[in-house]
Amino acid sequence: MKLADTRLGPILEAVTARAKVREATGRGFKEEAVHRTSQGKRSVESLKEKSLAIIAECKRRSPSAGNLADEPDLLKRALRYAKEGASVISILTEQDGFGGSLEDFVHLQAVSSPRLRKDFILNSFMVDESARVGADFILLMAVCLEGSQLSELCAQAQELEMAVLLEVHDEEELSRAINAKPDCIGVNARDLRTFDVDLQTAETLLPIIPSGFVKIAESGLQTYDDLLRMKSAGADAALIGTAFMKDPGKLGRWTKNLREDFHA
Repeated sequence: MKLADTRLGPILEAVTARAKVREATGRGFKEEAVHRTSQGKRSVESLKEKSLAIIAECKRRSPSAGNLADEPDLLKRALRYAKEGASVISILTEQDGFGGSLEDFVHLQAVSSPRLRKDFILNSFMVDESARVGADFILLMAVCLEGSQLSELCAQAQELEMAVLLEVHDEEELSRAINAKPDCIGVNARDLRTFDVDLQTAETLLPIIPSGFVKIAESGLQTYDDLLRMKSAGADAALIGTAFMKDPGKLGRWTKNLREDFHA
């Protein structure tokens, strides 16, 4: 099945169109207007300091869950996430499906934690743009990038001193991800072509990711027991968005439980 014929197709089409407009019109951010809290691989170290690190995500809505929060300004939430134990703050910058923007990303530079730009990054312009808005991490998705493009964008990001979280959801994508040599490999329990969620996907793939990569569980984590399942499968970190947007108090409770359960 071609991506254009899946639920992901219209999203990628819109992202591509918006990026072309920004590139053609010179829309962007000057480097002196932003900063990175901890560049490149130093950000990766923040994911190795705890028994299970948490990447807490700021997003107003999602294509699968609909509206999550009516918050014009996400800074207060991001600051709370950082205070309550998030190792990295993920910020959605995709507009149509998630209600985000590059302006959100720049605004949240007031947060001291490393920041991950979460978007459908599809070309070298968007990688360069991520560096210019001060990203410490960027997300690349194997499902969206074919051939040599995956390795090329990964290398470009690392040359720009950003760490790369490369997302997969099956063994073929994992094989390509390993060859691209990112800093982190994330297993998305949600198949982005259908939006179906199955945590067994993460439990199958996490154990076979080579130990040289930081292993991250993504999507579908709703309970503390889900978090423990991912840790048991070998995750070093978990990226959580919807559960925290609906109940921001979960982050503090879960990080407290992790400290008590694993003495870390």
